[in-house]
Amino acid sequence: MKVAFLSREYPPDSAWGGIATAYHTLACALAERGHEVHVICQAAGVPRDSIDEGVFVHRVGTNPKRYSAMARIDYSTHALFKLRDIIRKHGIEIVEATYWGAEAFFYSLRKRTPLVVRMDISASDILKTGGYSGVREMLNLKLLSRLEDFSARRADRVVAISKDFYDYATDKLHINSKRVDLVHHAVDIERFRFVESDIRERLGIPSNAPLVLFVGRLESRKGVHILCRAFADIVRNMPGTRFVLVGSDTDTAPAGGSMKSYINEQAGSNGFRDNLVFIDFLPQEELPGLYSTCDLVVSPSLHESFGLVVLEAMACGKPVVVTSTGIVPELRLNGEGVIVVEPGDAAGLAEATIKMLSLDEKDRKRIAGENREVVKSGFSVPAWVDKVIGVYEEALSKRRSSQV
Repeated sequence: MKVAFLSREYPPDSAWGGIATAYHTLACALAERGHEVHVICQAAGVPRDSIDEGVFVHRVGTNPKRYSAMARIDYSTHALFKLRDIIRKHGIEIVEATYWGAEAFFYSLRKRTPLVVRMDISASDILKTGGYSGVREMLNLKLLSRLEDFSARRADRVVAISKDFYDYATDKLHINSKRVDLVHHAVDIERFRFVESDIRERLGIPSNAPLVLFVGRLESRKGVHILCRAFADIVRNMPGTRFVLVGSDTDTAPAGGSMKSYINEQAGSNGFRDNLVFIDFLPQEELPGLYSTCDLVVSPSLHESFGLVVLEAMACGKPVVVTSTGIVPELRLNGEGVIVVEPGDAAGLAEATIKMLSLDEKDRKRIAGENREVVKSGFSVPAWVDKVIGVYEEALSKRRSSQV
């Protein structure tokens, strides 16, 4: 099968966010099975074509700015021309595009192949949680949200990565349920597993200090400002605790401006600045090591489309404190290995964190095995790829039958 993905975010030039991670995992897994896979994504510098792990990667566009209407138009125009070119040259059979950013909008106006839209994150999610800076970004996101919905309605098939997205597609967008498939993302458990690492030593964190890890952009949607409110209570109860925050800064602090500066100001005012470590960027290959060396992963999001960080941490055998967003309600896990709190509940985050950090070694070892087994049994890459191929085959079958 010959497949083309439209995803502005694709590593390593873009950040390893959920969309980039998911498409990289899927593209490489399909290529490994012998399928021809092309990815059209944003160029961070000079546009170029390359081959990465058997995947043909086409980087296009000249403006990588995030949340910019002009940058989005620039990328989308170049992406459409590139897509038409590779359809003609390579005989692409299926085009899949991410819902986020209305990647499929232009192509959906005049499709040459069956189109699959993967509903992951949406502009409306950013709007709901205030994850933007300024009126211009807000207006851009509102327009983007309408274009995303239009693209999904035009698709031959829609892949919903969570029950929330499935319900949105069928109930809000009124897409026939026969065209919508609920297919969860997967985690590469060969990559995400417990590994020995010297990251703690490199960060200057004592081996006996409790280490709490947050992974995600420093933005309001990720709830990092809520987590910041919990830090003081945690440090009061467990003074030696260190907090490592991995992710790029954004201008979405509660009163506007840099979220990183906001957290630093709060930390200084409440006496826990020395307990914080910021990592703006971490190579993807080092992330399993950081998961492995921490004692707890906290995901305080106000909204998540899925929540890959939670599953990655569990695959590495780590206990997790997480809010009831994204995939979490579907997992129905709320016990010793995973504690679920309501979004925005700083006191709940603090209480759950202290409880998890107080686990003895015996409980930690048992939880490590149980959490990894959840991911292994329910979110494996081979099973995920089988389902995705099934979606593509169904779309192709419908197209062929309509042409008879």
